Amino acid sequence: MWSLAEAFSRAMQRITFHGSVFDGRQTVSARRLIVAVGAVLLLAGVIGLLVPVSVSDGNGNSISCGNAIAPDSSAARNANDKTGANIPILNQILPHTDFVAQCNSSVHGRQMWAIPLAVVGVLGIGGALLVRRGAGAATGP
Repeated sequence: MWSLAEAFSRAMQRITFHGSVFDGRQTVSARRLIVAVGAVLLLAGVIGLLVPVSVSDGNGNSISCGNAIAPDSSAARNANDKTGANIPILNQILPHTDFVAQCNSSVHGRQMWAIPLAVVGVLGIGGALLVRRGAGAATGP
């Protein structure tokens, strides 16, 4: 029975891509491929965390909610004050939109996919760099 490290080391053997594009001359190691995929995932996760989040106010305008790292619901609170969303209404006769709740939901949704994406990217890069090379792959760069 192989240990997890041995199994991963065996899986990291060299992979050769053949075909009309590479013509059998390009060789890419599994380690480099995993590092490249991990870097793309990490970059996508970080961009997802830093890009601003906003919600629509229904009139074609958008309300800023900050980003997934530093949420800011002050603009949403101001929009709630303008529409009267904070005023309690008996039996909900007048419908109103709670922009703070929409902002919180949008920011949380962004965090739910961006943070795991970045973590998987870091784990992929770290795992590929920390695992020892197999005996057959020790001669290459």
